[in-house]
Amino acid sequence: MPVTLEYCGLDRADQLMAFFRNQWSETHILGNSIEPLDWQHRNEAENRYNFLIAVAENDIVGMLGFIPAARYDASLSTALNTLWLTTWKVRADYAHGLGVHLLRSLTLKHPHAWIGTVGLNSSTRGIYELFGYKTGVLPRYFLLNERVDSFRLAAVPDNFGRPKVSSNTTTFSILDEDNFLAVTDGLISEMPNQVPAKTARHLYNRYLKHPFYRYQALLVRDQNATAILIVRRCDHAGTCALRIVDFLGTPDVIAGAADALQQLLQETKAEYLDFYCTGLDAELKVAGLSCQSDVSGLILPGHFEPFEKQNVELLYALKGPEGRMIICKGDADQDRPNSLPLKRRAE
Repeated sequence: MPVTLEYCGLDRADQLMAFFRNQWSETHILGNSIEPLDWQHRNEAENRYNFLIAVAENDIVGMLGFIPAARYDASLSTALNTLWLTTWKVRADYAHGLGVHLLRSLTLKHPHAWIGTVGLNSSTRGIYELFGYKTGVLPRYFLLNERVDSFRLAAVPDNFGRPKVSSNTTTFSILDEDNFLAVTDGLISEMPNQVPAKTARHLYNRYLKHPFYRYQALLVRDQNATAILIVRRCDHAGTCALRIVDFLGTPDVIAGAADALQQLLQETKAEYLDFYCTGLDAELKVAGLSCQSDVSGLILPGHFEPFEKQNVELLYALKGPEGRMIICKGDADQDRPNSLPLKRRAE
């Protein structure tokens, strides 16, 4: 039977959520709560959700979700926009070629400079590579709290030698929704060689205006340069970890941030911080962070909703103009609520 492709109208919200429940998971949050679906994908101006759907006999038989970076800052126009792909699924009886058709069609339909995803299934990696995407595994860097000897969240092998690094060339301050824009105005300019493109306002609207999670921005500065790290606290069983989920600024600043990051861990009493990120390997190592894949027997929980004491590998794919590729966990939809009931954060 004929299949047509179209953007998902707002009037199909119930159908879209049912497709999540029936074809992805009965418990998928986007199939059970309209609020996170609206936050992440509702496009009021175009009277649609940012999903390209395949429709047969008025039923949704396939979908490909996307989040334009320009959603969070209009200055990231066509020339700087990144199209972050999210949930990609086709009903089994329509699986032959329809998923690729959705990907190819969205690429042609929606203006962008870069297109990519974080958290892709390893079985689809070859498809992305066939279409010219650069793919890989996001390195996961971590730093342990020096004052923690007994870990409840993490499993740290006894023979792990914590790097003895002291770098205090930076100062840092915590920014929140109230002071972020005033402090960063004119301070963080676009990084011409950092791809994909981001802005301070993009970080503000993406994270500090988030309706459910509470993020903080760590402003790290030395004499000549500045960087912003976006941080979220994850709690479980009376203790917590910190997750750095995004970055903007001058990479060299990170190399001098060892003392600042250790101070943050101690002030929050977090067991560790982690950072899934490409493109900052050298700077993070100078700052005393270690790569998870280099430490045999180490377990740093990757999921907190629900909590699972196991490592999680994240694959990425990106296509677009080349530069210093800095892709973080917060890109696409990997850092989003994953459980019900949801509660809006206090303003």
